[in-house]
Amino acid sequence: MKFSNETLSVLKSFTAINKSVLLKPGTTIKTITPEKTLIAIAEIQDTIPAEACIYDLSRFLSIISLYNDPDVEFGDKYFIISEGKRRTKYIYADISMIHTPPEKDINIPSEDVVVDVTESDLSAVLKAAGVLQFSEIAFVGESGKCYLKAIDSANDNADDFGVEIGDTDDEFRVIIKTDNLKLMPMDYKVTICSKGISEFKGKGVTYFVAIDSKSTYNKG
Repeated sequence: MKFSNETLSVLKSFTAINKSVLLKPGTTIKTITPEKTLIAIAEIQDTIPAEACIYDLSRFLSIISLYNDPDVEFGDKYFIISEGKRRTKYIYADISMIHTPPEKDINIPSEDVVVDVTESDLSAVLKAAGVLQFSEIAFVGESGKCYLKAIDSANDNADDFGVEIGDTDDEFRVIIKTDNLKLMPMDYKVTICSKGISEFKGKGVTYFVAIDSKSTYNKG
């Protein structure tokens, strides 16, 4: 098979989540952080023909980049990457060596907040968190509005940076670690469950992100 540029972009983005990946037959690729705080699920146009476990995904993609338009053959124990007279054998890892996401589908127990977040707004808030040296962002409901903010939850007197993203009748402060927002740059529909999980659904990719235990939620 040949990996499309879109699939290669997905795999490259997944290297920020987990250094390894288990490819399974079909059109879905999943990954998870070792801490199990972020799960990513991508629907791709390519069809993976067989199971293959890659221990060092960045290294694998670097090998792919040595070629212009390579064929990637899925063998029993290794890939054969080839183009013209050039050829690379890349050995599969043992699945016991890597962290893999759960097999079962993930269901959000309740949809307490549903809001659209643009790529530019999310990027601005994450950039502000970096400038302010904060490790958290928060979805905040107050005075009838929903905001996305860069915050320091440990300091009530700290500065913050925020952007208004919607309306709400509830009062809440849903905190997410910036380390858990290793997302592809795009617009997202965000669904927040006050019981500890959020869903960022974009074009062809969905992320399930853990919510910090310091979060608060009160129905209006």
